[in-house]
Amino acid sequence: MSMMRQRGLLLATLLLAVLAAGCADVPLVGRHERTTAFDDATDNYGKMLRWGYFEEAAKYLRAQDGSAIVPDLDRVARYRVTSYTISNKLLADTGREGRVLATIEYYEIDSGVLRTLRDEQLWWHDRESDHWFLASPLPAFGIDTK
Repeated sequence: MSMMRQRGLLLATLLLAVLAAGCADVPLVGRHERTTAFDDATDNYGKMLRWGYFEEAAKYLRAQDGSAIVPDLDRVARYRVTSYTISNKLLADTGREGRVLATIEYYEIDSGVLRTLRDEQLWWHDRESDHWFLASPLPAFGIDTK
């Protein structure tokens, strides 16, 4: 085999490998969009809690079977969040479930005593609506979970 032909075959093989690798990324486009949507949903949820928009935050709540999670909005309305920090965010390899660990500083309006809670959240992606939902309840303000 001539040197030119070997180079041509090598170049063709490399080109096919690059094309195959590029095609392998095509399914990840949907996953990338879900990852971005996951980040947006979890960040927005945190902002809603931080600014006391509990009713808006509750719109993210839905069990994985699709049923609604009905929070006690009267109870959570007695609290104000002073700090909401996501300390850990993990997305499953499938890109369909995620976990968030947040630390929330808050106080009860009547007492003014500052408290901290650790909020563990399970998020899931609904294929039909293409939205992320929170399968966990609103934070357990005022409830000692130790």
